[in-house]
Amino acid sequence: MGGGYKQDGSGNQKSYIKAELKKNVRINIILPFKPNNPSGGMSVMLQYANRLSRRGYRVHIYCPLKIPYISYRLPFFLRFLYSKIEPARRIGWFSLDRDIEASYINTITDKEIKDAEIIIATWWSAALEMGKLSSQKGEKINLIQGFEDWEGNKELLYKSYNMKDATNIVVASYLKEIVDKHSEKPSILITNSIDTDVFHITNAIEERNPQSVCMIYSDQQIKGSAYGIEALKVLKEKYPKMQAEVFGVCRRPKNLPEWITYHQKPEDLYKIYNRNAVFVSNSLTEGMSLTPMEAMACGCACVVTGIEGHSEYSVDGETLLLYNVGDVGQLVEKVSQLLNNDEKRVRIARKGNEFIQQFSWDKAVNKLEDIINRLLKN
Repeated sequence: MGGGYKQDGSGNQKSYIKAELKKNVRINIILPFKPNNPSGGMSVMLQYANRLSRRGYRVHIYCPLKIPYISYRLPFFLRFLYSKIEPARRIGWFSLDRDIEASYINTITDKEIKDAEIIIATWWSAALEMGKLSSQKGEKINLIQGFEDWEGNKELLYKSYNMKDATNIVVASYLKEIVDKHSEKPSILITNSIDTDVFHITNAIEERNPQSVCMIYSDQQIKGSAYGIEALKVLKEKYPKMQAEVFGVCRRPKNLPEWITYHQKPEDLYKIYNRNAVFVSNSLTEGMSLTPMEAMACGCACVVTGIEGHSEYSVDGETLLLYNVGDVGQLVEKVSQLLNNDEKRVRIARKGNEFIQQFSWDKAVNKLEDIINRLLKN
């Protein structure tokens, strides 16, 4: 072929030309810290990194050792020492594509971050630091994954929404309403997604033990796990044959009854979902929670708190069942509806599984690419 161009299977040269152009587009991604433990927010950022890299972009991930207003478990000198021992791209629970660069930096400054065409940050304080960078570090994107008001500093939080040279992306409709009230520019909605190549049905919904329940656990109070454990104890008295599996990042909690199976940092989470008929989430607040989405994709009938972080996929009585935050009695009653009525359990699980398919990574990355292309043209 002339001109040095390659063709795809259809003989169309455009896709090759686009791929060649993408190789010249460098994307910086700033994480608030190195994600040593699984988390929804970090998973989203890493998924974007992988999927943008696979589309031909040159991606570099930065893990700062110090960002204002972040409470660190270890002092700076220990974090610095750790950075000399553990490579930045080594993330035990997530596999980064080989073409992605990753590095530690002390702070988010022009000196420590390479020039690029696009730069993306998540977490409000990291976004504010990104806002101080020169334009050579990239067109700025603030990926807002929750209403991050847990430690106060609302004035600064709102300031991060209104940086004049940054584009705000939000992961849920309710976040768009909040952010747009405090920004002169409208935000862009790109909902969180799940990897259906990993999270899908491998065990038929109707063939599962109808009295099996799984639940996510966290020692963070805002995750509401104490209410879930209390409900499981009550349910076990009502349904002696009920089986329960709980999973989380931390070690097995001391107050967890022996009859409950606990998995710390499970590598085969989709198998846990597929072994169980019902999934429970007890969060007091979320951005847009991924675990109920994963459970729905794997065929669980879900019972979750009626918070805004579950609202994108919550149709009470159809895609899942909702209960009031902290109401153990109501949680027991809602789970009992599914344990007592297998027809209802199967119907909700099927409807939820069908509904959740719309939250695909291809759609999300397509939308992000549209934003990137628009920013580059401008």
